Amino acid sequence: MPPVRAVQLMNKRLLGFFNWHRRRKSFHLRTVADLLVKDLKDQQPDHVAVTGDLVNISLRPEFENALEWLRTIGSGEHVSVVPGNHDAYVAMPWDETLGVWSDYMRSDTLGAAHVAPGERFPYIRIAGGIAIIGLSTGVPMPPLLASGRLGEEQRTALDKALATLGAEGYFRVVLIHHPPLAHQASRRKGLRDATELAGILERNGAELVLHGHNHRDMHETLTTRRGVTHIYGVPSASGCQGGHRPAAQYNLYDIERDGGEWRCRVTVRGLAADGRSFTPAGETTFTAPAKF
Repeated sequence: MPPVRAVQLMNKRLLGFFNWHRRRKSFHLRTVADLLVKDLKDQQPDHVAVTGDLVNISLRPEFENALEWLRTIGSGEHVSVVPGNHDAYVAMPWDETLGVWSDYMRSDTLGAAHVAPGERFPYIRIAGGIAIIGLSTGVPMPPLLASGRLGEEQRTALDKALATLGAEGYFRVVLIHHPPLAHQASRRKGLRDATELAGILERNGAELVLHGHNHRDMHETLTTRRGVTHIYGVPSASGCQGGHRPAAQYNLYDIERDGGEWRCRVTVRGLAADGRSFTPAGETTFTAPAKF
């Protein structure tokens, strides 16, 4: 964490500051995050998704530090980011905070045709038959709350985008920080409009939803009118072995079209027991219709 002045802690940040020094700083290690990035780059993925909480208490220098880390992964063209609750810990100007990462959170040329002009979220990126839809659930909340919210505008835009992209045959990947289903987190920590989001997913389907927030390896499914939506979450990218939560882990998604269906192989890679490398920790495969 960068140096902080007392006046900057005269709000919700005070609790986050003490939590960091009391427990989190000994668990979230930059060395682990760097080791994960090295292993990830060895796998040579076509694209990388980062599902939020790149900073701790939304200090301006934290956003610059996070940008430097993102650049070690790749350019904005090859990395997609969505903000988490810590990235919107308190109300701050866009240009001084999340706007610093704008290259990693904007629609590409093909995706821009599916969102309203000037709309920050959702953003859409399209390549190789795959459509990535980035959502923001990070909004400032009172002390002791880590919940999030999409809001009506994002939900309406998502509803339309999922329907259109599905009809066009894309494999739709939704990026969101908070887990999308109401039972996946408590009200204090969960998505406030999870019920509305579930309705959108049930109506339109989505082949894959990737989230963060819970810092655990998670896989759930949601039955929709368009097939089964697979929902995955992973532990923190910087979590060391022997901490209060599971150690760092990430998933590789190998997506390819096979005739009239999509096939997705999910490979889990986790921090080894010695904390010095990442190794395979499981694999599964699912299929989905290529068009409806």
